[in-house]
Amino acid sequence: MTLQQLRAFVQVVEHGSIRAAARHLGMEQSGLTQQIKRLEESLGAQLFLRAAKGITLTASGAQLLGRARIILGECERAEQIFRHLHGELAGTINVGASSEIFARLLAPVLQQFRARHPRVSVHISAGPSTVLLSALREGKLDFALTLVSSGTDTGDFRCTVLAESEPCVLCRKGHPLRAARSLHQLRQAEWVNTSPFGRIGTPSNRLADWFARNGLGTPRMVGSVESLFDTLDLISTSDYLFLAPRVILDKLSLARHLESIVVQEPIPGADMCLLERATVELAPAPRAFVQLLLSHAQRR
Repeated sequence: MTLQQLRAFVQVVEHGSIRAAARHLGMEQSGLTQQIKRLEESLGAQLFLRAAKGITLTASGAQLLGRARIILGECERAEQIFRHLHGELAGTINVGASSEIFARLLAPVLQQFRARHPRVSVHISAGPSTVLLSALREGKLDFALTLVSSGTDTGDFRCTVLAESEPCVLCRKGHPLRAARSLHQLRQAEWVNTSPFGRIGTPSNRLADWFARNGLGTPRMVGSVESLFDTLDLISTSDYLFLAPRVILDKLSLARHLESIVVQEPIPGADMCLLERATVELAPAPRAFVQLLLSHAQRR
């Protein structure tokens, strides 16, 4: 098993077929096929089930994928460390960020960081906290910036609180329930969420927890829409409600189309947090980004 073979394996998984991965890598399909074959022979296991429309991972392949990403991530960190010893800060940072943290903290920090370190590329993945924490555990991310609440499992992470989340109930301008002042007045409304409900006490379950805390049963859910942009578009053209970050109203002139419903019952709390894997030290580039982020958060 070689690093080249592991890189080939991960590329095939991420592109969905050997042909697409070979095209991305700029190599012959037959050469990539041979690398995968040699990797399977060295492990004594079949990694893919091949079909006309592409490939799917076997159970053995799924086991290897997480470890391969961690191994390749460690190699990237080692390369960054030695480049940094020679006075060069370069490489790639993979960050997972929730929409609220991106809007309130990450956007200005990204601009400052790029001005200081133009040779570092930053890739930002969006998603709910459950998705980002899974990606962090699998080694896809260097660190995650997401919401953490009482039910979030953070035992295998270093967790730094950056600020308190500020949620609100969003509706379209002129919504018939815009004057409501109690959650009880919203019990018959229909809601959308950016992810399915999760465990009690987790950020993705905050709406359900809020209803349960006030003896209102389960919210009437239309469904979940992963894209925040699409969710806001849906809210602005319907009577659906959305439990969202308050900062949304200050961005992109959305206050012309949306407004908040202010009710007396407090929304379950959550913290905006920086999460790192407890057993892995950050490479120089991610560490420099985190230091700038923490400095910015402390000044707010």
